Amino acid sequence: MRTPSDLPPDTSTRRLGDRGRVALIAVAAILIVLLLSARFLSSFYIDYLWHRSVGRGDVFWGVLLSQLTLFGLFAVVFIALAVLNLVIADRLAPMSFSANMHPVVERFHEVFGRRLRLLRIGVAVVFGVLFALPATAQWVSWTLFRNSKSFGITDAQFGNDVGFYVFRLPFITFAIDWLFATLVFITLLVVLTHVLNGGVLFQPPRPKVRRATKAHVAVLLALLAIVKAGDYWVSRYELTTERRGFVQGATYSVVNAQLPATVLLALIALLVAALFLSTLKTGSWRLPIVASALWAVVALVGGVIYPAAIQALVVNPNQKDREAIYIERNITATRQALDIVEVDEQPVSFASLTAREISDDIEPLQNVRLLNPGQLVERFRADQGQRAGLTIRDLDIDRYDIDGRLQQVMVAARELDLDTIANKSWQGRHLISTHGCGLVMAPVNRANTNGRPDYRPLELARPELYFSEGLDGYSIVRTTVSQETCPGQQNAGAYEGDGGIALDSVFKRMAFALEFLDYNLLGSSAITDESRIFWIRSVRDRVEKVAPFLSYDGDPYPVELNGGVVWVVDAYTTSARFPYAQSANISQLTPNSGLRFDFNYIRNSVKAVVNAYDGSMQFYLTDPTDPIARAWADAFPDLFVPMDLMPQELREHLRYPEDLFRIQTEAYSKYRLDGDRFFDRKDAWSVAQAPSQIPRAPSAAAEPGTAGAVVNAPADFAEESGTARFIPYYSMFRAPGQSEASFQMLRPFVLFSTDDTRKELSAFMVASSDPETYGQLTAYVMPDAATDGPATVQAAIDSDSEISAEITLLDSGGSSVTFGDMQLIPVGDGLLYLRPLYVRSDATQQASLQYTIAVYNGNAAFGSSIEEALAKLFPGFRTDIGDIIGTDVPTEEPDPGGETPTTQSVEELLERAQELFLEADEALPDFARYAELTAQARELVRQALEQAGG
Repeated sequence: MRTPSDLPPDTSTRRLGDRGRVALIAVAAILIVLLLSARFLSSFYIDYLWHRSVGRGDVFWGVLLSQLTLFGLFAVVFIALAVLNLVIADRLAPMSFSANMHPVVERFHEVFGRRLRLLRIGVAVVFGVLFALPATAQWVSWTLFRNSKSFGITDAQFGNDVGFYVFRLPFITFAIDWLFATLVFITLLVVLTHVLNGGVLFQPPRPKVRRATKAHVAVLLALLAIVKAGDYWVSRYELTTERRGFVQGATYSVVNAQLPATVLLALIALLVAALFLSTLKTGSWRLPIVASALWAVVALVGGVIYPAAIQALVVNPNQKDREAIYIERNITATRQALDIVEVDEQPVSFASLTAREISDDIEPLQNVRLLNPGQLVERFRADQGQRAGLTIRDLDIDRYDIDGRLQQVMVAARELDLDTIANKSWQGRHLISTHGCGLVMAPVNRANTNGRPDYRPLELARPELYFSEGLDGYSIVRTTVSQETCPGQQNAGAYEGDGGIALDSVFKRMAFALEFLDYNLLGSSAITDESRIFWIRSVRDRVEKVAPFLSYDGDPYPVELNGGVVWVVDAYTTSARFPYAQSANISQLTPNSGLRFDFNYIRNSVKAVVNAYDGSMQFYLTDPTDPIARAWADAFPDLFVPMDLMPQELREHLRYPEDLFRIQTEAYSKYRLDGDRFFDRKDAWSVAQAPSQIPRAPSAAAEPGTAGAVVNAPADFAEESGTARFIPYYSMFRAPGQSEASFQMLRPFVLFSTDDTRKELSAFMVASSDPETYGQLTAYVMPDAATDGPATVQAAIDSDSEISAEITLLDSGGSSVTFGDMQLIPVGDGLLYLRPLYVRSDATQQASLQYTIAVYNGNAAFGSSIEEALAKLFPGFRTDIGDIIGTDVPTEEPDPGGETPTTQSVEELLERAQELFLEADEALPDFARYAELTAQARELVRQALEQAGG
């Protein structure tokens, strides 16, 4: 009997273990694929449900159809070209292999000999899918290509309508580039196939290539050369936005050097193609190889070196003369593309002012924007946040009728803040805390005696904000759990709208659970068939999902409409292909702007409106003359709503977009000039330097070019220094020569200088938001430019000893001082500058209005009210503007049935003022409290003086 050690090893257990591991790996792989597939399918499904819930199934299917069309078209082209060439390569293969065949080739045929046909199809399909996938991202250019419109404007170089460049050229360029890349890949694939089929023999001294193989590759190379020739020909049109010269577009060196070189390269490419085809007869590759090398040399010399040499040696020494015609083209195109053709220029001059003239014309002073949205967010949040779970993220400027007069206000939405809710459980975050609560506003032209806004809550029948500016995640309504109601709401009950997606099936709940990887959506018993889920709750995200082909403003704003709240989002159509137009300067845009990309054409053609209660959206077509907007309207006929159907109540709250105004004012400062003056920058403007928001020492205020930013080295020709620029502001503004104020946006200009030493006010532009004149741009031009600009005015403020001393006192010990908007106020026949000053607590970051500073003819003065500040500049001025209201002075409780005291005596007012001054001294070093008490005391002194003088 053999010992166990002599017996052969038992391999059954090992084999079973190997099979088990393979099985486990296979099962795991299958589970991963199923999970990924399930998530993809669930994402697709709920994406469809979301579009259907907002009534935009047409967009969902339209975009999907465009993507599938592109995928199918490009996949078929690739697969057809690949299969055709692989079949040809197989047909051209030798009938038998030679004795010195490479071992790799022999091994390949041993493995795939009987499966070559299947292999060809598989390779073509796999790479066809890979090459077709990038084409799906071109659905925007494909849609515009199919719905192209005429601009009615022809480019000066080629005579084509601008619509060709905006609508057709982008897709044509992509298609040519894709075809070239496809042919390169197929050529490489064909060469590899010929090698594996024995078309190349590896023998010393060098490999031998069969004639049939050479012929096949030569045809493909000829096709590549032909496609490249087409690419050169089409690329001529892209030279209309070239950046080589003094301005953007086809300038002198482009037209006279680069354009001819491009045509020459196209002809050389066709010649090379012909030479490759000639090898089918001659069998010699010497000429096409030499021609290809020369082609590369000409591409370098003619396409790069020659145009650069012409620019340096011919253009730059005589640039004004050489570029004159092209500068004119650039000016005309830029005005058209950025919509600054119809700016109305009005000459204006300002005379001296007297106290009587100001008293006789106080309406402009009653519209001064004393409260700055950027400074008072924390103040609004603390005073009007109402409860944990609600917050105020932003303040927006609008106008409402208050006390029978249209007044500019700051509007704030109390948005849901999930970070501060009391109940942070899953139910708390998704079922209980589901919405924000209402709006609050405050007129910007006045404050209480303690420097706080005069809050005016808006009475709303539907205060719930299920959709707002900063919301993310999801919430579910109509559950068995009661959602939190808004403060002051009585018997609000369950959600009554049609917004969101009904969770009326297990399948839908499973899909959302997979999408969010949240089992609670499936397992919670609080969710019923009546429940609805809100998803994509940010208003900007919603409009971007419905219309991703538009660009959006960075500042949506809420509007009260019919007892509810809607959000208005400005939407733009843009293009970077307008011939000869200069690209917009986006350096002055805010970081959250949706326009921070390269473009040289823009229109604010659409106003998107989102209902805060049900999330429904309307896209109003405000500019039906815009060809891009008309193209999208043709692509999605039901998406856009005519402007005539917008409710009049909503039209009265439309604003001219700040992002657009920033771009237009920056461009207009240069492009208002004709060609000669444009080149020399004669009579050119710059957007005024931004006055600093932080007080500076007098020595710093006197330094030139330091208004708001560090000055960079002067730039050549068309650019200013890097100084920060004046931020445009909305205002109820009465323009010179007008009898009534209207809601407008304003931005001033100064004379151009590369180092920003020129600070004289040369003009200011206003954009109307009034329904009757919406979009009208007016530039008020001062011919003599002798008026101080904002930077000079700020220097006068910083150097005033009385103001500096007060700021020094306030700007320490737990508080800091900041400035509000500097505003230009035409009054009578003169011009005043007013700027509010705030005291901010370092602990709470809450700001309060402390003083108003007035500047006239280089003299600055401050006061606790506009009247007090003006009285220092204009002795004898005594007119209550109404910018400081109310008083914190305690009054005696009236006796029941007795008379209520309405006033206090002069002695009582002064006594109480003295008490407040003493309390203020005791409050130090709490300067925020000190500022509040002294403001109250000064108000009492003012009232005492009025009584004494009466």
